[in-house]
Amino acid sequence: MKTLIIDTSHTLLAVGVVEENTILFQKQETMNKRQSEHLLSFVNEAIESVKWKPSDIEKIVITDGPGSYTGMRIGITFAKTFALTNSDLIIDTVDTLLSLSGNNNGFSFIDARGGRIFGAKVNQGIISEEQVYMIEDIKDMDLNFYGDIHLLDKETHYGNVIQHILDVKKSWQTVCDIDLLVPRYIK
Repeated sequence: MKTLIIDTSHTLLAVGVVEENTILFQKQETMNKRQSEHLLSFVNEAIESVKWKPSDIEKIVITDGPGSYTGMRIGITFAKTFALTNSDLIIDTVDTLLSLSGNNNGFSFIDARGGRIFGAKVNQGIISEEQVYMIEDIKDMDLNFYGDIHLLDKETHYGNVIQHILDVKKSWQTVCDIDLLVPRYIK
């Protein structure tokens, strides 16, 4: 299945195209609130690189949260708008925290500002205990960390987001009604 994968939910913009579980193109860059300025050009570059037409895309996989309010809306709005041109398009969602960890075990998190994070324990692509944490509450966890680890005074390396999303394919959730697709926020 010809699949477009998009993550706009945190500081990165990641776009990839996948067919039969093989990544054909991927691009990810730190955007810091500029995803809306670059999403279309990333998608266009991805589609052109594999010589697809937009109508060739059969599925879009997007992160649906937790994450940046605006960032998540950008990806979801793109998917909804794209679906208007193709009524057979399948849209799947994946948890943002899995885009950072993939099938790795540990603790995945992103900055929620004010000394807080959105985080969860991850175990082979399964999320548990997803909630808002205070940064000081996770510092002593004896787990591998994924995501905004600069908040723990360590160098942040997000890894390959598109590969992580593909690795947790079993966690993708198919959207049955596009009109009900909204970002997931942790409060």
